[in-house]
Amino acid sequence: MGNGEGQSEKFGTRLASLRLLSGLSLEDVAASSGLTKSYLSKLERGISQPSIATVLKLAKTFGTSSGKLLGEVPEADDILVVRKDERLPFSRSEGRAGYAYEAIAPQHADKSMTPFIMRPPLAVAEDMELVTHAGEEFIFVISGEMEIVFADRRHALGAGDSVYFAASIPHRARSLGQVPAEALVVVSVP
Repeated sequence: MGNGEGQSEKFGTRLASLRLLSGLSLEDVAASSGLTKSYLSKLERGISQPSIATVLKLAKTFGTSSGKLLGEVPEADDILVVRKDERLPFSRSEGRAGYAYEAIAPQHADKSMTPFIMRPPLAVAEDMELVTHAGEEFIFVISGEMEIVFADRRHALGAGDSVYFAASIPHRARSLGQVPAEALVVVSVP
């Protein structure tokens, strides 16, 4: 059943990418789709194969077609150009007040990278939790100045500076100066 397993894994990767890009937790998707968190986790990991009813529920949750979710509808093009005014604002997670995010390639569901624009807040409470997530993260400062905070160190970055790290290292960012910095962030989807 090798082919079926491969299809399950591809579906799982598409589902996980859509969820991460939407800034939703497994709990969020479970609540809006009526599916259990553990079942969704198994789908994302390619352990379970979705039923037609499941695919329909998930397509509705993400506002996409079941064909796209299943990968039956080929992308119109493998080259995706996104204009500045086509970026989609989104929220990554609870408790991250002041952070502004814009998705750059939301139409491309089957990708191994999630790129977005981040504008961290000017003031961040010192006790704000550091975040961790799967994959690797690359941050390139487009304008302004920002500080990346890790548990044991801080790095001030200006326009043109970048940082690359394992996203499992607890981290957070804040803008320095008078105006929020703007950075291109690319997170790999494992």
